[in-house]
Amino acid sequence: MRSATLFDLHCRPEGVSVWLIAADGRRLRTLDTAWRPSFHAAGRRGPLGRFLAELAARPADATVLGPCAERRDFWTDRPRATVEVRIEQPALWRATLNELYRRHPDVEFFNADLLPEMQYCMDHSLVPCGGCAYEADAEGRLARIAGTEDPWAPEYALPELVVAELRGAGELRYAGTPPRRLARLDWIELSIPGAGTERWEGGSPAEVVRGVNRFLARHDPDVILSEGGDSLLMPLLHLLAERARAEDGEPVPLLLDREPPPFPRQAQLHGRSFFSYGQVLYSAPDYPLHGRWHLDRRNSFMVDKSGFDGLVEVCRVSKTPIQRIGRRSVGTGITAIQLDLAYREGYLIPWKKTKAEAWKSAARLLLTDRGGLVYQPLTGAYEDVVEIDFVSMYPTIMSRFNVSPETVDCACCPKGAVPELGYSLCQRRRGLVSRSLEPIIAKRRALKALRSRARAAGDGAAAARHDSRQSALKWLLVCCFGYLGYRNARFGRIEAHEAVCAFARDRLMRAREICEARGFEALHMIVDCLWLRRAPERGGKPSREEIDALCRELEEETGIAMAVEGFYRWIAFLPSRQEEGRPVPNRFFGAFEDGSLKYRGIEARRHDQPPFVRDLQLRCLERLARARSLEEYRDAAPELMEELAEAERALWRHEVPREELFITRALSKAPSEYRGNNMVALAARQAEAAGYIVHAGERITYLIVDQKNRDPGLRVRCAKLLAPEMCYDPAAYALLVRRAFQTLLAPAGIRIDERPAPPGGAKRRARRATVGAQTDLFAED
Repeated sequence: MRSATLFDLHCRPEGVSVWLIAADGRRLRTLDTAWRPSFHAAGRRGPLGRFLAELAARPADATVLGPCAERRDFWTDRPRATVEVRIEQPALWRATLNELYRRHPDVEFFNADLLPEMQYCMDHSLVPCGGCAYEADAEGRLARIAGTEDPWAPEYALPELVVAELRGAGELRYAGTPPRRLARLDWIELSIPGAGTERWEGGSPAEVVRGVNRFLARHDPDVILSEGGDSLLMPLLHLLAERARAEDGEPVPLLLDREPPPFPRQAQLHGRSFFSYGQVLYSAPDYPLHGRWHLDRRNSFMVDKSGFDGLVEVCRVSKTPIQRIGRRSVGTGITAIQLDLAYREGYLIPWKKTKAEAWKSAARLLLTDRGGLVYQPLTGAYEDVVEIDFVSMYPTIMSRFNVSPETVDCACCPKGAVPELGYSLCQRRRGLVSRSLEPIIAKRRALKALRSRARAAGDGAAAARHDSRQSALKWLLVCCFGYLGYRNARFGRIEAHEAVCAFARDRLMRAREICEARGFEALHMIVDCLWLRRAPERGGKPSREEIDALCRELEEETGIAMAVEGFYRWIAFLPSRQEEGRPVPNRFFGAFEDGSLKYRGIEARRHDQPPFVRDLQLRCLERLARARSLEEYRDAAPELMEELAEAERALWRHEVPREELFITRALSKAPSEYRGNNMVALAARQAEAAGYIVHAGERITYLIVDQKNRDPGLRVRCAKLLAPEMCYDPAAYALLVRRAFQTLLAPAGIRIDERPAPPGGAKRRARRATVGAQTDLFAED
């Protein structure tokens, strides 16, 4: 048995291709031709008999391995008789299962939701990006392979990887009748630090494709890290390869993979739109590679939030190939961890969720469906405020109180364990979801300790690495609660979700009562955070020792660890912009004692504001952070008014670059589905009319060019259609700037007129504009 690191694996019709990085650094491709993925089936005698008879007639597709009564039903925890079925072509796993389910809807399928690659890792105790021992012949056929690393170990080493950066620009459109695909490549670049850069501009499609092939063959990178690879660059390259063949009459293959993919790959221009947590999101089409990784920063939530180290961490603990976990939501990671635990413990994992919500009356729904506790803040500005938080509140509740779908409201234990709701919580059986969280919580705690030690030792690289990994685990913990109530979650149940919320509300109310008994006033509370100050009749600034003692008492009373987020010099809780007297729970900003800032819900945090407005407000916030009291805060108001005047002058003089005024917003629906003429709809329709591919959930960027124009189509212009001579509407952007400054000046008691007037008596004079040109929209009389 030789040692190596598992780099990549994927299924082929003949078996599983396993890529390893040997101890000496060699990249090895091995093939396991013996292993096949399997699933379990159960049902009534008639439907199950017909199902088995069909399988017997299709031995090339699937083989019945025989009855198996060793696995347990997830909901009842009792053994259940099933038959195990092996799929003979691993690469056709999903297609074969879908066909079988379509033909036999009365048969229950179990363990069919497992990726074959994930099942392979679980069967061989393998950890992606982890160590293993293997035995293979001279032709690379695997005889044995087994993992040698614990995925929950807090420290581990990764082999050195060669990373190539892929960048480029171009566009994809549809044009003509019938519409045909148009691809234009402006430039594309591949670079490896220390090894060189190659750039292609112009040239024939065949020259570009052959140039990319030569670069990859010469440097053989392990990873291609791209900016927009899934949505633009990869489909562009594939379309160029198709065009090169049409022009030359001979195939010009695009050799991005280290080994040929099992099936031919074609350019995909459409991803998928989906609804999640109240938002419509868009995921670009997948372009994974074989034997080499392709990771797109723009199409990876985990890379965006936790970096490459965080992505590797989730890949290891979920036993999911990195190119898949990098393109899926955080919920995929937490579900994979639960699937792994269920598989190892012999549970039958249902494929199609059949556990429906229990019937509830309207009065019962009002009691149960309440979510976390959120207080309306006491609007205004305050000094000497402290913020304390429950640490990992929801995951801790789920783990500590054994809240899991199969343990909530069980029939074997007495009612009344869940506050307010009266649900029971099983005392005889430890829940699957609860147990799956325990190693995540423990590992995150260990990584945070390693980060602290690295910072104390001055090792910035190690501290950053541990921080990325613990951040990735934090996102798994954040998501685990939401998936309890997700309708399609494999281990979800709404009653478990309600139980966690009930515990959270109870703990927060207990915390508030304790704080008030100790002479504190709660200015604001959100789910797991409290903002406190001394009660006005007591006054004074609380000491660190006093707050630490309060946190210890809260921890003893609630059973959940507490942490001090920080002491504020001052903090402002803002009202609604639409209704001045109505508080907004998540709209505030403040300065900690060290001068750092925390702000939520204001323009500097909002992605639908122009960069010019966000940066301007953030600069002014940093100026205000130097104020050590509210009196100094108010004294800084004249400086802010000067900043406001200068910003407006720059806008009216057209001195602000257009790119700084672009507004980017997400589409809640397809362009053709909008009925009104809001700016997002107008820009989306313009892009679609020009042939650009626009999906619900995608972001669209536009410029306000004439907000008051009677013709809706001339009010904004999609950024992709902007002509060089087009200018912006200074009045529209001055209004956004004034609103941003009103946010900052309101705590100082200053009100700003939101109706900006042109400086120096200038008047706004609008002219009708064509699609291709818009000039001299604004002039001084």
